[in-house]
Amino acid sequence: MAYKDFYHLMLEYFSQPVELFTGSRNVPFILYTEEQKLFVRNGKDNTSRIDPKEVAAFVERFEESESLLAKDYQDVTFKASYLLAAMKYITEQSASVLRFHSEELDNSEVQYKNWLNANPEGYVLNLLKRSEISEALDPASSTCLHSVGCSSINNERSYSHSEPFTGNDYFKICSVSLYALEQEAIRITKLSSVRRHSCLKSNMD
Repeated sequence: MAYKDFYHLMLEYFSQPVELFTGSRNVPFILYTEEQKLFVRNGKDNTSRIDPKEVAAFVERFEESESLLAKDYQDVTFKASYLLAAMKYITEQSASVLRFHSEELDNSEVQYKNWLNANPEGYVLNLLKRSEISEALDPASSTCLHSVGCSSINNERSYSHSEPFTGNDYFKICSVSLYALEQEAIRITKLSSVRRHSCLKSNMD
């Protein structure tokens, strides 16, 4: 997992309050987002904000030491026990980024539809199959992120092809994490940012 944008990743994962437990003492606390700011409420019902700067300092130290002990971060933040628990939670919860490509997967169309049905809150990346093999192709206009409910990527009645979503010129990559999917899109296409369909307006910062 890439942690360089860990603060924004937490904003996504804790948009709804989540109860976690610190690693060493197993003390419960709640992480949640409010107005694009991250807060922690401890077991004594005291609430404090987690600042992006201390998260950045924590991440820098973690990438150097990979320590899972909160005491090793005391000089950069006193919230390391919370951040370590959040990191563990996100790692466990972050589902795999799944590819649905007719040349790679048997019954890719059926499996893609099954994934859509099983993950109504998920996200879909739509991109040309040629994106991975042609350096001359400009993928900016043909690469787009969608929500699962978007009719552009799930309404087969709009197409005559027997496998319109994964068997024609395009294929799909899916995840329950918009952040993970966006990072995968950037990795494949080398774009600095990825276009979001209007169905994702509410997710725009």
